[in-house]
Amino acid sequence: MNSVHPMLTNILALADPLTWQKSIELADGAFAGWKRPRGLTRVYFVGHGSSLFNGLVGEYILEHISGILSKAVPAFAFSKYSEPSVLGPQTLVVGISTTGGTESVCNAMEWARQARSQTLAITAHADTPITHHADSVILTGGMDDQISVKTKSYVQALISIYILALHIAGDEEKRVYWQHQIQLAAEGANRFLDEQRNHIQQLAQEYANAPNVFVLGTGPNLGTAEEASLKVIEMAKMYSECQELEDFMHGRLREVDQNSPLFFIAPHGHASRKVMDFLTVTDTIKAPSIVLTDKITSGIQRLATHVVEVPVSLDEYATPLLYILPMHLFGYEMALQRGYDPTARRYNIVAQNIRYQEE
Repeated sequence: MNSVHPMLTNILALADPLTWQKSIELADGAFAGWKRPRGLTRVYFVGHGSSLFNGLVGEYILEHISGILSKAVPAFAFSKYSEPSVLGPQTLVVGISTTGGTESVCNAMEWARQARSQTLAITAHADTPITHHADSVILTGGMDDQISVKTKSYVQALISIYILALHIAGDEEKRVYWQHQIQLAAEGANRFLDEQRNHIQQLAQEYANAPNVFVLGTGPNLGTAEEASLKVIEMAKMYSECQELEDFMHGRLREVDQNSPLFFIAPHGHASRKVMDFLTVTDTIKAPSIVLTDKITSGIQRLATHVVEVPVSLDEYATPLLYILPMHLFGYEMALQRGYDPTARRYNIVAQNIRYQEE
């Protein structure tokens, strides 16, 4: 008997508000009695793959909400090249590993502790190697996410980062505002999966044979674009390129053709206004453009090949919580269209004739 693919089960779990609430409660519980490090001046996020992209989003979230300078660094590079003299007690190092066992992240955390920095682990699993290298631990709620390609867990780790930023800020007005934003994102996930899932399936059908998929984002959604591109690679077993929105125009725009779609992560704000510069070009050369946005302007409607409407409007700094969902779903649907199991190891790409019940 056919069943729902576990990858789709994980994606659809974000339609359940309890998935979001669990992560919020775990993060808040982890900070019960936690005191912000005295004189905190800098936060580093260390990880690899999706965990690093969580950190890329976290850079912007921490700085925006708490006013603390933040930076995401690949864990291996951090452990080998960061200077102890710029670390110390005024620095918080946040290691992110959903499994809790990424060796390079554990090494980075230990390096930070030797430099007398505060350490915090964000993981789905208690009593794992990363938790033994951390002064404090936030559990994300993703312990039931056992497949190798993470989707739900990515969002749950992001929720933890927002709660971290709020506890560092220590501002009740900000707490109320951002908790409401997280709630709106959860409601948006439910509505998106109900209203736009068929649209994403149609896009996957149209571009299943594309040689490449470009994903462009900026600001807090640069990490979103990186994660989106990685998931297309991991699930659909194809080339995908990510770059910062403006930077793409300074050279790599020359790679654009009529066969490879460009996804624009463009919530209303700075990003959506910048996208208009691209659409005038893509429209002229007939390159397929797909804009993800919550506000469809007349210009976007006229120039974009496709528009994927995100059903709720969020603070632009909250949009990473929601805008990754269409891309996770697209990666999954692309895998099915191309004949691959979305969870198969990328080095053992054998087409499988598997049919899953779409529910």
